[in-house]
Amino acid sequence: MHWRLMFILLAIAGVARATTVVPPSFPELVNEAEAIYRGRVTAVQARHVERSDGGGVTIKTFVTVAIDRVLKGAAQKEIVLEFLGGTLGEDNLEISGMPKFTVGDREIFFVQKNGVQFCPLVALTHGRYRVLRDEAGARDYIARDNRVPLNDPAEVELPLHRLTAQLGAAGNLARALTPAAFEALITAEVLQPTTPVQIK
Repeated sequence: MHWRLMFILLAIAGVARATTVVPPSFPELVNEAEAIYRGRVTAVQARHVERSDGGGVTIKTFVTVAIDRVLKGAAQKEIVLEFLGGTLGEDNLEISGMPKFTVGDREIFFVQKNGVQFCPLVALTHGRYRVLRDEAGARDYIARDNRVPLNDPAEVELPLHRLTAQLGAAGNLARALTPAAFEALITAEVLQPTTPVQIK
């Protein structure tokens, strides 16, 4: 069983590594999300699960989030997000570009197709925004998956590796968006009227 599991995991991992993710713009990030939550990670657990195609077992990591605020979608107090991959005993399935969480993380999640696609966030790590603490400035601020402070919603569409040194400089920390400011921008985008599709 062990070798069969590893064969399946390696096959899935190869497909996942071949996936190219294009960073969304801020409007795309908000509009493509089925739900947007601000919350705190309360549990992270990897489990063996049956594959939906009946092809054996794989590993999924289940991330439980206590929801503090719903910015889009149905109101609820908790959600369990399902991510393909994880480590369970000697079995390991590493998915390139998959965000990783630890208990206590404070986050804003842009959720899409939870339990259906291999990552339940819009554009993988681009659908995860951290709420971090600037102890020197005694304020919370928003950062991207790589902990680079977010100063402007236009930076959402920058690849995570670009301008990391410049955007992450200490001088920019004071200009980083606060959670309240980021949430206000998200809410304003959610409330934007959608343009009807014209059929010619």
